[in-house]
Amino acid sequence: MKSTFILHQKTVHEGRKDYACDKCEKKFGQKSHFLEHLMVVHEGHQDFVCIKCEKKFGQKMHLLQHQTVVHEGQKDYACDRCEKKFGRKQTLLCHQKTVHDGRRDFAWDTCEKTFGHKWIMIQHQKTVHEGRKDFTCNKCEKKFGQKSDLTIHQRKVHEGCRDYYECNKCEKKFGSKSYLLLHLRRVHEGRKDYECDKCEKKFGQKSDMFRHKKSIHESHKGYACNNCEKKFGIKSTLLLHFFFFFYR
Repeated sequence: MKSTFILHQKTVHEGRKDYACDKCEKKFGQKSHFLEHLMVVHEGHQDFVCIKCEKKFGQKMHLLQHQTVVHEGQKDYACDRCEKKFGRKQTLLCHQKTVHDGRRDFAWDTCEKTFGHKWIMIQHQKTVHEGRKDFTCNKCEKKFGQKSDLTIHQRKVHEGCRDYYECNKCEKKFGSKSYLLLHLRRVHEGRKDYECDKCEKKFGQKSDMFRHKKSIHESHKGYACNNCEKKFGIKSTLLLHFFFFFYR
């Protein structure tokens, strides 16, 4: 059809994206993709259900990807630095860039915080500095700043899913499989997969490794005590200092 040919020319060869989302400013070349984005991301529509774990997805391709990686264990992309495997090449490249190269290429000038991914920086800007809540529950109209919070809300409040994943070693329960796996690696296996490239100290969580680098090696001490002017690299250390010296 002529209309299909014209659409192909505009989106593929000209790179045009004429449909912009007024909630997150993301742009699309096709109206159907734009409408699908609105329903899935901002209205929380999840019409595709995994028959093995009942997890829901907004797009069929995400469901199929989930089944392949999670239930079939197909992870064809292995990291040559730590042997960790991934189901998607994009996830592998992202892992190598942020974990092994320690790259945090995106900085927000308002709070001097740095990020490994542009989308996380934009999300931080919208939710923290602008206070935006673009994700609305289609069942109770409650609003959230992040899609993950909306998904957790829907599962726990409207679907009654609580403590869905249980650790077979200590019987502790978790609301998502990712938290269970993180718990297993850190607590029961004692794994520390994130190594500081400056002193080789290892950490169980990537966030702890970045916090260590920022406070120890970059001498970034952004938390000052307003009583004695002593500075700290981590907020929790400042609070501990304040409690120890002024409330004991």
